[in-house]
Amino acid sequence: MSVRRELCAVMVFAVVERAGTIVLNDGEELDSWSVILNGSVEVTYPDGKAEILCMGNSFGVSPTMDKEYMKGVMRTKVDDCQFVCIAQQDYCRILNQVEKNMQKVEEEGEIVMVKEHRELDRTGTRKGHIVIKGTSERLTMHLVEEHSVVDPTFIEDFLLTYRTFLSSPMEVGKKLLEWFNDPSLRDKVTRVVLLWVNNHFNDFEGDPAMTRFLEEFENNLEREKMGGHLRLLNIACAAKAKRRLMTLTKPSREAPLPFILLGGSEKGFGIFVDSVDSGSKATEAGLKRGDQILEVNGQNFENIQLSKAMEILRNNTHLSITVKTNLFVFKELLTRLSEEKRNGAPHLPKIGDIKKASRYSIPDLAVDVEQVIGLEKVNKKSKANTVGGRNKLKKILDKTRISILPQKPYNDIGIGQSQDDSIVGLRQTKHIPTALPVSGTLSSSNPDLLQSHHRILDFSTTPDLPDQVLRVFKADQQSRYIMISKDTTAKEVVIQAIREFAVTATPEQYSLCEVSVTPEGVIKQRRLPDQLSKLADRIQLSGRYYLKNNMETETLCSDEDAQELLRESQISLLQLSTVEVATQLSMRNFELFRNIEPTEYIDDLFKLKSKTSCVNLKKFEEVINQETFWVASEILRETNQLKRMKIIKHFIKIALHCRECKNFNSMFAIISGLNLAPVARLRATWEKLPNKYEKLFQDLQDLFDPSRNMAKYRNVLNSQNLQPPIIPLFPVIKKDLTFLHEGNDSKVDGLVNFEKLRMIAKEIRHVGRMASVNMDPALMFRTRCICTFSSFRSLSQGSTNATVLDVAQTGGHKKRVRRSSFLNAKKLYEDAQMARKVKQYLSNLELEMDEESLQTLSLQCEPATNTCEFFLEIVADSDWNAGLFPVHWYSFKGHVGRCSSNLHSLFSYQGTPKAMGILRGWGLPGQRSIEPDVVLAFDIHSPESSQRQI
Repeated sequence: MSVRRELCAVMVFAVVERAGTIVLNDGEELDSWSVILNGSVEVTYPDGKAEILCMGNSFGVSPTMDKEYMKGVMRTKVDDCQFVCIAQQDYCRILNQVEKNMQKVEEEGEIVMVKEHRELDRTGTRKGHIVIKGTSERLTMHLVEEHSVVDPTFIEDFLLTYRTFLSSPMEVGKKLLEWFNDPSLRDKVTRVVLLWVNNHFNDFEGDPAMTRFLEEFENNLEREKMGGHLRLLNIACAAKAKRRLMTLTKPSREAPLPFILLGGSEKGFGIFVDSVDSGSKATEAGLKRGDQILEVNGQNFENIQLSKAMEILRNNTHLSITVKTNLFVFKELLTRLSEEKRNGAPHLPKIGDIKKASRYSIPDLAVDVEQVIGLEKVNKKSKANTVGGRNKLKKILDKTRISILPQKPYNDIGIGQSQDDSIVGLRQTKHIPTALPVSGTLSSSNPDLLQSHHRILDFSTTPDLPDQVLRVFKADQQSRYIMISKDTTAKEVVIQAIREFAVTATPEQYSLCEVSVTPEGVIKQRRLPDQLSKLADRIQLSGRYYLKNNMETETLCSDEDAQELLRESQISLLQLSTVEVATQLSMRNFELFRNIEPTEYIDDLFKLKSKTSCVNLKKFEEVINQETFWVASEILRETNQLKRMKIIKHFIKIALHCRECKNFNSMFAIISGLNLAPVARLRATWEKLPNKYEKLFQDLQDLFDPSRNMAKYRNVLNSQNLQPPIIPLFPVIKKDLTFLHEGNDSKVDGLVNFEKLRMIAKEIRHVGRMASVNMDPALMFRTRCICTFSSFRSLSQGSTNATVLDVAQTGGHKKRVRRSSFLNAKKLYEDAQMARKVKQYLSNLELEMDEESLQTLSLQCEPATNTCEFFLEIVADSDWNAGLFPVHWYSFKGHVGRCSSNLHSLFSYQGTPKAMGILRGWGLPGQRSIEPDVVLAFDIHSPESSQRQI
C-alpha cells in the first residue's frame, strides 16, 4: 500500500491522440515505467512477431538503474491512448524501499510470516504492521496475538478464509482449546470463539466434531466460572441458530417418545427438549438437548402448555417437528426449575405471562452479536438466576457486562464509503452510552459489546395482536371478515364467527371447515382441527373457510359457487398489481440473498467442498436467469399484439418499482428479458408502446451501462443515502470476486497470500452489509399514502395488520395508531388476497428457457418476412479479461436499431476468464438479406471501458 501511494505521488499522465503513432522505436533507451489506462498498443518485434498490450498492461524499465533498451517498435492501435508514466529513478527508489517497510518473522531459519508497515494518516498516530503472508500455522497463532490499530479485522478475515488453506476447522479448534488453558490467552481465545459462532455458525451446525468442540468450550467456561462469557456464547448460539425440520415416526400411538420435554406456557416458556434417548431415531434425525420445539404437524408450539404438547406428540404416529437451538432460554428454564425445587413451590407466572410465553424465544434473528448483546464488566456479587419482566431482564444484563474486546476505534467501510483496498478506515469514536444504539455500519469482526439487549428479547410485540383477516362463509354464502392473529386457532375463529353472524348456539355445535376446488373441478371439504393455527397462511386461492353446523349435513359450496371460485383462482399477469409483484420479487430475492452464508462465497470461488454445497448462493445465482426468461416467456406466449404491448408496459412498471425497492437484481433481469433477441425483434409490438414508457425503459437501461466498469450502477450503489436493505446485481458481485481471485496468486514464495484473502473478505463483508437490515416494503414506497403503506407492508408478508398501524414519524420514531377494524377489514383482506395471488402466480411459473423455442414463439408472433435479421457471435478471449457486455446498438446503412445480447451466456464464466455473447438485431423493413457491402458496426465494451469496433 505504501508503494502504491508513493507511485501515485510521482506519476505523470500522458495522452497519444492518434492511432498508429509510434510510442517507442526499436533500440531506444527506456527512461520510465508506464501503465496503459485506456486504449491499446501493438509491439512489433524484429523477428516479425507482434504483441498487443491493453488497458492495465505495463511496459518500460525494471526496478533498477541499469540502462535498458526497447525491443521492437510500439505503436498505438486506437485513438486517445492514455498512460501514466513514472521516471526510472523514482520507480527504482520507491520499489527498493519495500524492504524497509517489511517485517519478516523467522522460525528455525525459515520465514513464516511477513508483515508490512502501514500508516493510516500522515500524523503517524495510526500506524502499525499488517500481515500480508504467512504459513497456515503462523497465521493461526496470530489469532491470539495483539493486533495493531491498522489491522483490526484479522480475526474475521481469518475465520472466513481459513478454509482455503486448512483442511479442517478442527485444526483451529484444537489450538483454541489448548490455548484456553493459558490464563493470559483465555480472554483472547473466548473472543475468537464468540466471533466464530457469531459470523459463521454454519461451521458448527451439522458438524459433530465442531459441535463437540463447542460443548467442550462451554464446559471450560463453566469450569473457570466465566459465567458472563458463557452467557454471551449461549446468546450468540441462540441468535444464529436456524430452524430445522425433522420427521419422526412411531410404531403406534402407545409407543413412548424417545425424548423428554420441559417448559410450557404455564411456566412462561416454550417447549424444550431436556434429553434424547441415545441411539434413537430422534438422535439420528439431529434432535438434541436445548432444542426448542416451534411447531409439530402444523400446530404452533411457541405458546402451548406442556400437557397439551405431550398430548399432541403422543396422539400422532407421524411427527413433522420444527426445532431451533436455544441454549440461552433453555438454561434460564433450568434455572427457574432448580429455583422451584429449592424453594419447594412452583413459580406462578404473572398475569399475561402465558400470553407472552414466546418472549423467551429468539425467533429468526438476522442480527450479529453486536446487535443483541452489550457486556462490559462482571459484578461478581450479583447473580442472574431468573428472568422475570422486561425491566428485570434489563437490570440483570446490565449487571453482567464483561469487556471481551477493546473499544473499537475504527469503522469498517460501509456502503457508500470509499477506502483503500487493504486498509480498514479509522474513525475516532466518542464514548457512547450503553442505552443508545450504535451505528449498524460497524464491522461484525468485533461485536460491539456496548449495544443494548432488548433486540434479542423484545417484549414490545404482543403475539395476540390481530394482524390478519379471514373471510368466513356460511352455507347460504353470507360472509364476514374476522380479525385474527397468527396464533389464533380454528376454535377461536368459530367463536368469533358465531358472534359476527349472530348465531344463537354454543361454539361446540359448530366447526371451521375448509372447502377447496381442484383444477379438475372436484370439490373437497374437510373439518379443521380445533387447535390448528396460521389459518390465513394456509388458505388457497381456490378455497374458502366455512362455519359449519356439526349437526347438519348441509352442502357448503354449490357447483356454481365452485366454478366461480375456480375462475377466481386462475391468474394472469395483467390482473396483478405491479407494486405487489415488485414487492414479492424483492421479498423473495432478499430472502435468498440474506440466507447466503459468507462462507458460501469462498467455497464457490475456490471450488471447495462443503456440507451445504453453496445451496443458497446457487439459488440466488439462478434467480436472475429464471426472471429473465420469465419475462420473455410471458410476452411471447401472448398472441394478441395489444396485450403483448401491455405486458411489456407492465414489466417496465415492475422494473421501476423494483428500483424503488433497491432490488437491482430483479430490475436487471426484467431489462435483460425485454432485451432478449426474441422479444427485442418484435418491432410492431414495440412501436405500439407509448413514448413515455420507451423513455422510462431507456432510463432503466442506462443505469446498467457497462462503460467504465458499470460506473453508473456502482455510483448508485455507493450513494451515501442508499442504505440497506439492498439486493445487488449478482453478476457484478461474482465478477468482482472472480477478478480478485484470478488476478492474485493464493501462495507467494510458499506462504499463504493473506493480502489476497483480505481483499476477498472485505468484498464479501461489503456485500453482506447490504442484507444487514430486514426488508420492509412499507418504507420503500415513501411517496404513497399512509393507508397504502400500512396495508402494503402487511400484505407483502402475507398477513395484513388491520388493528394497529406503524406510521413513520419524523426522527425515525413510530406512532401506533388505532383505527376501525370494521371499515378496513374488507380492504385489508383484498390486499392480502392480492399478495396471495402474486405469491401463487410466482410459485407456479412455467418458464421457457430454451432460446430456440423462444425464437420460434417470436416468429409466430411476428413473422420475419419484412425484416432482415442478422446473427453475430462474439467470443471474448482472456485478453478481454472476461466480464460485462452491454446491450448494443448497431448502424445499418444509416439506420440505427436495437441489438440484443444473450446475457445468460455473457455472464457465465467457464474456467479461465472467458465469456461468449450472441448479438441479434434487425435491419430495414423489406430487406430480406444483408448485402456484402453493408457495414454492421458494433461498439463492444470490456469491463475496463476499452472499446473495439467490429
